Amino acid sequence: MIEVDLESKFHPQLLEVIQSALKNHADLDSILRAAYESRNANDIVFAISAEQSVTNKQLAIVAGREHLRETRQYEPGVWNDWPDVIPPRLNTEPFIDGKPLECDYWLLRLKNGRFVTGKLTSQKNWIQIPEFMIQAFREFSPPPSEQWLESQTEPASDDWNAFPRFKPETEETFEVLLSDGRQRAVTWHSTHIWTFYAKEIVAFKKIK
Repeated sequence: MIEVDLESKFHPQLLEVIQSALKNHADLDSILRAAYESRNANDIVFAISAEQSVTNKQLAIVAGREHLRETRQYEPGVWNDWPDVIPPRLNTEPFIDGKPLECDYWLLRLKNGRFVTGKLTSQKNWIQIPEFMIQAFREFSPPPSEQWLESQTEPASDDWNAFPRFKPETEETFEVLLSDGRQRAVTWHSTHIWTFYAKEIVAFKKIK
């Protein structure tokens, strides 16, 4: 395991607040580590047990991510590490009644190697997928045009493929384009069926 200087991750004033709540300053490193590893898009929670607390009662110090001394900016078109990078607002979903959806949909790579669709609220909370399972995220690939799909005559190994004219040759998860313009991550099974959206998929692409 790579050793990380956790104190260098936080502003000194915040460290002073946390230290002032501890009986033993030797507990600081473990508290910082747990908080840093469980940080989300909005907050960092420093959990102090009753045994560690100067009040002899459990404490939770909640700090905004602004207390991190370094932040990484989102890079379009590549995998961005979670939770080091916070996703921006996309507004790429088809509008309903002329209004954008409350949530954005992202392509997620989980720590177990799986690819799934991630649903993120405007408050930057992931829905349905526990945050601790997420390794990285990126936007879905730019969708192909209808004309391009209609004119495709050969399957592409690293680009979009018109479906059902072409079908995946391997059992894995692909980026898919639905008939209404939405994009999702869906698995193709060896039984030649999709796990979801079977009647709506018009194109698929291998995830890289």
